[in-house]
Amino acid sequence: MYPDWTIFVIAAMVVIFIWLGFLSFFIGRQNKFLKFLFPKSGERDIRKKFEETIKVVEGFKKELAGLVNQVEINQRKGLECIQRVEILRFNPYDDTGGDQSFTVCLLDNGGSGVVITSLHARSGTRVFGKQIVNGKSAKYELSKEEETVVSKAMKI
Repeated sequence: MYPDWTIFVIAAMVVIFIWLGFLSFFIGRQNKFLKFLFPKSGERDIRKKFEETIKVVEGFKKELAGLVNQVEINQRKGLECIQRVEILRFNPYDDTGGDQSFTVCLLDNGGSGVVITSLHARSGTRVFGKQIVNGKSAKYELSKEEETVVSKAMKI
């Protein structure tokens, strides 16, 4: 009924209309963005818009530098916080049971902190605290339990 070339022409026209619709959609989006960027009031030209953008970017750079400094400060403070914790329960005396005595070690990243030991006996409980600097006792000799706890905490 129709010659072969008319089907080709109709198919080509359909493809062209689809392509035109596709292009119209993207051109419309671009025009919408440009109207947002440069309103019709004429108050702004492209130079002023670039100057505003540069000022905003410079403000962000200053904020970023301040945030980087704050992060570095927090990292240094974080290294001074307790990061290595170890506890050991034990029974130092024959007349008590249940491992009610303990030694706990609380150290920062550099290995400085405190060892607290609680010795429980029938007659009472005694608590000792010793300062640790760089994984070693600063002033007092450590018991074997305290040395064990400190060495385990330093390995963390």
